Amino acid sequence: MRPIIVSVSDASQDAKGSSLVRFDNWAQGPVSVQAVVTGTVSYSVQVSNDDPNDPVNPVAVASMTWSPAPDAGLVTQSTTKYGILIAVPVFARVYLASGNGSVVTTFVQSSSVPQ
Repeated sequence: MRPIIVSVSDASQDAKGSSLVRFDNWAQGPVSVQAVVTGTVSYSVQVSNDDPNDPVNPVAVASMTWSPAPDAGLVTQSTTKYGILIAVPVFARVYLASGNGSVVTTFVQSSSVPQ
């Protein structure tokens, strides 16, 4: 899978989330995650198995349940970090809780479709 890069910045007034990252249902894990910080921030990588595009049981984007990434090194951080999601969620995002800096995060789902 090609790297997917999302960014989020300036949560000095309100917390905010990045664009959603959708992983490949047919490819396995792990997913490498590199979050690069500029300035002052408090951020977490969050994951969800809710899917707004599910044909049987869609969940509205605003109603998705977000959980902290299972890699604790990607939760409540303020500096550049690298981590791994061993189990592949349906979606991920970066949640910027506070700060006037930015976080640029690259996700790479390393496996190809099994043959």
